[in-house]
Amino acid sequence: MVDPIYRKTDAGLDEIRTRARKLDHKLRALLLMVNGERRGQELLAQVAGLGVGPEAMDALVAQGLVAAIPEPAQPPAAAALAPVRAATPVADTNLFSVYAMRHAAVAEIPEAPHPAAAEGHSPADIEAFQRLYHFYTEVIGQHLGLRGYMLQVKVEKATDLPALKALREPLHAALLKARGEITARAIIAQLDQLCHGIVAGSA
Repeated sequence: MVDPIYRKTDAGLDEIRTRARKLDHKLRALLLMVNGERRGQELLAQVAGLGVGPEAMDALVAQGLVAAIPEPAQPPAAAALAPVRAATPVADTNLFSVYAMRHAAVAEIPEAPHPAAAEGHSPADIEAFQRLYHFYTEVIGQHLGLRGYMLQVKVEKATDLPALKALREPLHAALLKARGEITARAIIAQLDQLCHGIVAGSA
């Protein structure tokens, strides 16, 4: 794979919470940006301001903290159409409807951790946790990048649904500062809709 998509391993998720390996701050910043959705070059571009090079990703892989996600081979027709789809711009305000469709089966993605003490949570709680986790990491990666470093730390350390929901206001404040009121309002509306769906589904 020339430019694979990377995800955190269980060891990587554990490192975010425990800091057991005492990673260099540059490696830790890169580890935080990995979310199972972005390719290596995009991740490196997000932390380029810290002077992080390709060797940083190699170091995370070597330590077993991240892993490349195998990509299924595309049929020739699909491969030919892929560049056309990638070149089609998506309006910022439509990002999250696209997100919702793209992640309709988000519980199948291996990246998101389960809530702590998963045995005390129902399957619905675990799936809801994963959906919120992926929403936050997607938004932080797309709209905040390295500016969302501390918020991403809080997302990684969240151990249950209330902890993730409590990050609504910090996310709103960060988006207002970085992207402006219109974008912030659209994203938070989508987050509120997602949370409402979780409450309704568990009722």
